[in-house]
Amino acid sequence: MANRFTDRTVLVTGAAGQIGTACAAAFAAEGADVVAVDRARCPVEYDGIFNLVEDLTADGAIPAIFDAAEARFGPVSVIAQCAAGHGRMPYLQLTPERIDEVFAINVKVPLLVGSIGGARMVEHGVIGGSIVNLTSISGVISHAESVAYEASKGAVTMATKGMANALAPHGIRVNAVGPGVMVKLQEIDGVREPDALAPFERQRIPLRRYGTPDEIAEAVLFLSSGAASYITGTVLYADGGALSAWASHEEEAA
Repeated sequence: MANRFTDRTVLVTGAAGQIGTACAAAFAAEGADVVAVDRARCPVEYDGIFNLVEDLTADGAIPAIFDAAEARFGPVSVIAQCAAGHGRMPYLQLTPERIDEVFAINVKVPLLVGSIGGARMVEHGVIGGSIVNLTSISGVISHAESVAYEASKGAVTMATKGMANALAPHGIRVNAVGPGVMVKLQEIDGVREPDALAPFERQRIPLRRYGTPDEIAEAVLFLSSGAASYITGTVLYADGGALSAWASHEEEAA
């Protein structure tokens, strides 16, 4: 396996979740020193993974995380922003508290992690810095019971473009990965079987299966690597073709 991230310090937020765990493991396997941040420990064990159990929405948490990362491994040069808040709520039952909760972790945190992390990269003279945000196909298509979540992911998509423009003069690239429908960990063995999908999803996903956390991690690592050195401000949708199929169904319905 290539060691694309040897001698690089990588910060992974949301490292206890499915995609965050896969990203932390993949970066560590390719030689990175990984700072894994979440409200719980990252469940994988690698010598190169340093766990920080922290609530990113707490006051002062984000600068403290960068302080701890720098003290342990040196300046952070790659950030994978996998922290996310989910959950459905019918639109007519939406509350101010729910909106604040979703936007705090899905929008405020990546904006601040990117801003503070970008400033630290500039301060330390990091070369080839990269930030990868996690958006979703839900930032482009909508469901009646996920309005707040979809709005937050749409915000992440636009924030990615703005962050890319702001940090490009400093040589820091900012991109995003937009996962499609993901498999639950206990179901991974069956994801490549067409019959594992509900009929509606079978129509909407051309590859006829769900995505896996490892596949999303591969997209994150690609955008973080030197192979993507001329790519910034871009969203890479890893969705099995769902967005293209959705557009086709919408045109047929019209």
